[in-house]
Amino acid sequence: MPFARLLLLAAALLLPALVVGSPARAQQVVVVVNGDPVTSYDVSQRQLLHSIIERKPISAKEALEELIEERIKIQQANRLKLDVDQKDVDRLFASIAERSGRTPEQLSSGFKQQGLGDKTFKQKLLADYVWGQYVRARSGTVNIRDADVIAALQKRGETQMVATEYTLMPIVFVVPRNASNHAARLAEANALKSRFTDCDSGEQMAKSMREVVVRPKVTRLSSEVPAQLKQILDKTEVGRLTPPEVAQAGVETFAMCGKREVRGESSQKREIKDELTTSQFTAESKKFMAELRKQALIEYRR
Repeated sequence: MPFARLLLLAAALLLPALVVGSPARAQQVVVVVNGDPVTSYDVSQRQLLHSIIERKPISAKEALEELIEERIKIQQANRLKLDVDQKDVDRLFASIAERSGRTPEQLSSGFKQQGLGDKTFKQKLLADYVWGQYVRARSGTVNIRDADVIAALQKRGETQMVATEYTLMPIVFVVPRNASNHAARLAEANALKSRFTDCDSGEQMAKSMREVVVRPKVTRLSSEVPAQLKQILDKTEVGRLTPPEVAQAGVETFAMCGKREVRGESSQKREIKDELTTSQFTAESKKFMAELRKQALIEYRR
């Protein structure tokens, strides 16, 4: 299962807890992978994890095969000494907790209420993380050619290659590190947004404000920006500001200083590139796993 699907946990955990029984403490070994046992309890926990994340059950056989490959991934990482600190896994866990609007402790508690140990989830995070490193190291840089993108677009029936080029002027309302005045700076940025009507006069207005940095103009294609940002830029009229947002340096907004159509580009180019990259990674991943499974000693127990 792709790592990105784990992020569906944010929505899943907000739903009522599944009704589950207490996990059986008796752990029968069902398979041994290069000396590493997988128990019936591991299988039931993996099935539960799928039910919570995807709201879609998987069979015991599917869960077992997934666990076999998970063991192989971690074993290969250990053999190659791919360094993964427990803190890295904890950070991944904390990141997913944050996306669901919870603390790591609350996320663990949510798992426990549904009969799932967080160790099961953290083990999957670890396996996917180290496996991603391994596949990228072996396959090298993914190179998606423009010809591949165009062919994929034409398959979708898109023959008109037209995108929008935005000319943007970043404006940053600086907030020092460890400061907590983002709300005040957001209010200032919104006040400027209401008065900002063109880039020339607006630039001077912004530069006259306290601790505001106006950066040089940049151009971006709609084919290069995420879909969510594209929606914002498309709605922003020339001469106006985008809605201010909290960023690393403080509060940031963009002045829309120009828009024009560019032929030979597609607004779906980024999306297609991401899809092709994922497809190539998946193909390489399957190939490497098939190789390692042939070399592995997998003993099924009845």
